Amino acid sequence: MAHPIEGILGVSMENIHQMVDVNTIIGDPIVSGETTIIPISKVSFGFASGGSDLPTQAAEKFAGGAGAGVTVKPVAFIVIKADGDVKLLELGGKPSPVEGILDSLPSLFEKIKSAAANKKAAKAEKADEKAENDEVKSEKKEVKVEKTVVKEEKTEDKTINDEKAAERLAKANAKVAAARAEAEAELKANNKE
Repeated sequence: MAHPIEGILGVSMENIHQMVDVNTIIGDPIVSGETTIIPISKVSFGFASGGSDLPTQAAEKFAGGAGAGVTVKPVAFIVIKADGDVKLLELGGKPSPVEGILDSLPSLFEKIKSAAANKKAAKAEKADEKAENDEVKSEKKEVKVEKTVVKEEKTEDKTINDEKAAERLAKANAKVAAARAEAEAELKANNKE
C-alpha cells in the first residue's frame, strides 16, 4: 500500500509539470513581417511538503500538506531577421558572463573567418610574387644567354671578316707586286733603248 505522502507529492509534481514545459521557457515564435521574435522566459519554482503519521489506538492516521510556487519572468527575445541576422535582446539587468560570451560568439567567428581569409590571401599574394620573381629571373637568364650568343656570333663574324680582309690584302699585295714588277720591267726596257 502506498503511503499518503506519495499521493500528495505525485499530485503536486504533476501540476508543476503541467505548468512548466518547454513552451513556457522558449515561447512560441511571433512573426511580424519578415522578422520572427521568440520570447525566452526564466522559470523558478519551489516545492515543499511534509506530513506525519499520528498514532491513535483505533488506527493510524496521517496528517500532511504540500505547497508549490512558480514564477515565470520574461528575460529576453531572440530576433531573427529575413537576411539571417540573429540578435538576443535582453530585458533589463546586466547579462551574465555566460550570456556575454554567447552574444560575442557570432562576431568572434566572423573575426576568425576574416583572419583566416586574410592569411590565405596574403599567402596567395606571396606565392604570386615569388612566381613573378622566378619569371623575371628566368627572363634575365634568357637575356644573358642571348647576349652570350650574340657576342659569340660577333666574335665569329670578326674572325671571318679578319680572314676575308687578310685574303683581300694578300690579293692587293699580289697586284701591287705584279704592277711593280711590270713597271720595273718597263723601266728597264725603256732604259735599254
